[in-house]
Amino acid sequence: MRRAWIPLALIPLSLAPTAFAGDAGTRTLFGKEVAEAAPLSEQEAEARRLGFEALLEERGWVREDDVIGPPELFADAPPGVQAAWEQPPHRATIFLNFFGGEMSSGTNASLMQSSCIQGKVKYPGFSSSETKALAIIQTFQTKLEPYGVRVAYEEAPPPELPYQMVMMGGQPGVIGLPNGVLGVSCSSDCGDQWWRDTTFAFTEASGQSGVLATTALQEAAHAFGLAHIDGPSHIMYPYATTGDKVWADGCTVYNAATGGINCKPTHDIFCGGGSQDDNAELLAFFGVNSPDTVPPTVMITNPATDQNLEIGADVTIEAEVSDDYEGVGWKIEIYQNDVLVDERPAFNGETKWSAGGLPEAVYRFRVQAIDHDRNIGADERTIIVGNPPVMGTDTDTDGTGTDTGETTGDASASASAGTDATDGSAGTTGGMDVDDKGCNCRSDGGPVGGGAALLGLVGVLGLAGRRRRG
Repeated sequence: MRRAWIPLALIPLSLAPTAFAGDAGTRTLFGKEVAEAAPLSEQEAEARRLGFEALLEERGWVREDDVIGPPELFADAPPGVQAAWEQPPHRATIFLNFFGGEMSSGTNASLMQSSCIQGKVKYPGFSSSETKALAIIQTFQTKLEPYGVRVAYEEAPPPELPYQMVMMGGQPGVIGLPNGVLGVSCSSDCGDQWWRDTTFAFTEASGQSGVLATTALQEAAHAFGLAHIDGPSHIMYPYATTGDKVWADGCTVYNAATGGINCKPTHDIFCGGGSQDDNAELLAFFGVNSPDTVPPTVMITNPATDQNLEIGADVTIEAEVSDDYEGVGWKIEIYQNDVLVDERPAFNGETKWSAGGLPEAVYRFRVQAIDHDRNIGADERTIIVGNPPVMGTDTDTDGTGTDTGETTGDASASASAGTDATDGSAGTTGGMDVDDKGCNCRSDGGPVGGGAALLGLVGVLGLAGRRRRG
């Protein structure tokens, strides 16, 4: 865990006043309610500490300062000359979650998951002022401005957009860590191969916005795969010193004073061994910052539009998604008689789905993609199952001359019958797969949506949970 090493004279003894707005007793930030959690009793804190240690033991993970993961994450690079970095850069978004909320175990930030979490935890939000929150946000925006990384903070991005989340609140004991810890990453993958990590900055552990900002930024960078290096002026220095910090520009030796070095094989690609070049890696992962005004391109290749199928038919939906920058995300929506009955983000890059046992209705399948500048592209296909009445047609069955538009079919039953797949629990929860390059990549779970009755995955095209071309 990151060590608090700061001259006491520079640190206030208490945090700035809490920002209150709205009804008495309700705390808000940026106009949104902030979650609060009752302080842990000594017994509860001890139970969480023991539970966290048991969690690591069960997984065979190790804790190396503020980076937690399998031992392979901290292994030395294999001997020999390292290959050049060949992965294309991708755009990214970091969501600074000042609001807290209920968290569970897993690896998908969009689902409020973290592999640090035991069971379900009500995680508290940021307890200090909006002014202090804005100072932290400004640090993120300034330090990430050279790279293709966007910073969100007023609300979570759409779940289909791959984004990293930093929890900005609480004490380390909330997840079972000891006092004195300022931040932690249980989600470090080398070269930012998985794009939905969650990290923590324990904002109750320090009262200085500069220290909080640098801590949060370092934990986010650990999730990209960056490690600790020498130099008190560097963001990746393992101790929380004061002052303006920068990314190291040029190969800088590791600092293993507080624990092992993660992702050495990746750093060796850029520096040849024993050191890390923050700037070179960030440019390789995210590219140079520039505006993105071009929306993603989506093309549904199956089914053909205006098909007429028998009642109970099965349909496979296939799509191709592309963009001028990697990092795009997408989702599928199914409308039954113009009622949305299923919506699922493609968390693992799936581009093939199955809708089975369709009752009589008109169905519209929509695949919609979004990039990190929030440009949207989409494609749709419509099919007819059975012989449903055409919606909005003129009917005059009683001779009165009255026009009535009818919508038939069992849309409401289908929509309400399938709401049991909203937590992404079908896949790996909190697991890490480590490839032969030391990259810790997670694939996370099944889809989520409002109506699981119709839709099921039949295939995943691309690299599930690893780098994929949009």
